[in-house]
Amino acid sequence: MKEKDCEMMVNKARKYESQATNTVAGQEYIEKAADSLREAGNCYFEVNNFKNARKCYSEALEHHKKLNYTVSVAMDSEGIAHCYRNLGNMQESKKFMGQAAEIYADQGEKMTMAGNLVSAALLYSDAAIAYKLLGNSDAFRNCFELAAQNYLEYAKILLEEKDYGYAVSSLSWASMCYFAISNLDDAIKNANKALGICKNNSVTDDNYELATLSKAICNSDLQRAKQSLSKIKNNISETEIKIINQCLKLK
Repeated sequence: MKEKDCEMMVNKARKYESQATNTVAGQEYIEKAADSLREAGNCYFEVNNFKNARKCYSEALEHHKKLNYTVSVAMDSEGIAHCYRNLGNMQESKKFMGQAAEIYADQGEKMTMAGNLVSAALLYSDAAIAYKLLGNSDAFRNCFELAAQNYLEYAKILLEEKDYGYAVSSLSWASMCYFAISNLDDAIKNANKALGICKNNSVTDDNYELATLSKAICNSDLQRAKQSLSKIKNNISETEIKIINQCLKLK
């Protein structure tokens, strides 16, 4: 990425904003503008232009607030927090990271109650990592524990439905959530269970690689973990990447 790429993203956002003022379907263009501004923020962040990154994230935040896109507000707040951290303003960084953490945790609880177990697990994982950056070890552990529980509950449902591939995926993510909070017994147990299901049901796709990744993490086999990650990284979400990175940091 180069700064001119970031500027193109900002210009794209401005075009969407101008379209929003000239159409009844303005909300659609505001959403596109907000997403483009967050992309620009990510771009500026990659090239270490943290002031422009913060500005883009802040504009995206205001748009998402107007749209009442709660999780997007949390994501923007997290981006702003990282910018302030790199700019040396820890007070503002903690303020925005705290806002993000609270939203992620609250939305995780709502998703659990609604039965959207994977969404809940991902939101709790986002909350856990945000709390870790805030130095709140109790909230960090609690949120990753809740994430693992949601993954396990979903895995149970999938096994009853004989959907073995996605069951393997859920067990593998549960394993990594447990590993992140140093619950090695449950981490190893679920990684082994995932690999056992792969063996008994001929699961050989990305879900197998995910199970192999979780086992490699448990075994502190960094080389094997990176090999498996390289095969699946284009098919997993930003939050899932954060879970893996959290585990690998513990090596």
